[in-house]
Amino acid sequence: MEPVTTTAMLGTVVGYLAKTLKDNKSIQDFFKDFTDAAVAWIRPVFLKDDESPKEVLENLKQNPDSQPRQDAAKNALAIALEENPQAEKWLKEMSDAIQQKHPGLFNIDNRGANIGQQNIGSTVTNTNPDFTFNK
Repeated sequence: MEPVTTTAMLGTVVGYLAKTLKDNKSIQDFFKDFTDAAVAWIRPVFLKDDESPKEVLENLKQNPDSQPRQDAAKNALAIALEENPQAEKWLKEMSDAIQQKHPGLFNIDNRGANIGQQNIGSTVTNTNPDFTFNK
């Protein structure tokens, strides 16, 4: 998939995780909305083998609204995708499930996306010395 789409899906999943934690729910509550295959992929990103939280999840729990902590969670997921590119189907499945359950809940941030030429306002320079502008 194209990077903007993957970035948007990462943002949706991490945003939903942050909201779940902010609502004083557990990561197990977060997992309930997804298939076993998706949970099997994402669980080791945030939990150790003994089910205790990894540092990235602990940090997000402490301050779910923190953009740097959300970015760290997105990066952890991005690394997991890099190690297993086939997992993108589970990321998409999770993102789609979140969008279906909570439509419009998360804004997609496409800053830095190349969307083509933009023209916002313009400046006209008069190069004709004989031209005068009368109101």
